[in-house]
Amino acid sequence: MHAGFSVLALIPARSGSKGLQNKNVLDCAGKPLIEWTILAARGASTINDVLVSTDADNIAAVSRRAGASVPFLRPAELAEDDSSMLDVIRHAWETHVAVDGRRFDYIVLLQPTSPLRTSAHIDEAVDFYFKNRRSDDDTLASVFPVGQKHAWLMQTSSDGNYIRFCLDVRTSNPQRQKLEPYYLPNGAIFIVRGGDFAEGLYRDNTLPFVMDVADSVDIDTYDDFREAEALLCQRATQAEA
Repeated sequence: MHAGFSVLALIPARSGSKGLQNKNVLDCAGKPLIEWTILAARGASTINDVLVSTDADNIAAVSRRAGASVPFLRPAELAEDDSSMLDVIRHAWETHVAVDGRRFDYIVLLQPTSPLRTSAHIDEAVDFYFKNRRSDDDTLASVFPVGQKHAWLMQTSSDGNYIRFCLDVRTSNPQRQKLEPYYLPNGAIFIVRGGDFAEGLYRDNTLPFVMDVADSVDIDTYDDFREAEALLCQRATQAEA
């Protein structure tokens, strides 16, 4: 329990992956990739239970050996390329209950493609959420800082392909906008109240939990995988020194 609420760590890990085949169970610095996230969740004092939602027997077996709960396999319709993550969260929350038979109050979503996120990150994020939320409906998303030039991101419009800037360049001095901090989501940690999924994870009332760039690698390609593995090995070497 944390602040009187039950908290479920949910790790979604479907079998299909076009960017990197079988990435959830690939050996990454001596462990299956998903195990890094399971161990981080199990080591977090703010987490009551760790659930892996998967459609694959091999991922389920690896997850159970690492100490996660895998009481069911995810339905096939929730494991497609275009399946909604919100539907996956809803299914897990409705299907898996706490030891007292009640549904969990909060979900902490931990994607296995973020292996550099630690138990400390999870505990800090949960503490940050409960200290700073203004309502039960607030969500949290982990982010990392990016360079100020990102403020000048632009895209073409749908009405003639004119440039549309992300910042307001019509101000008298748009350069001042570059002094503001900018962030990108890293996909490592999300927090949402159980049952409150209709408005999504990103909202006007989403709290940002800022993580270091070095801890924010999100594996999608083989290059991402190699980078994460190198950082994990470096971390292990530093811990032994």
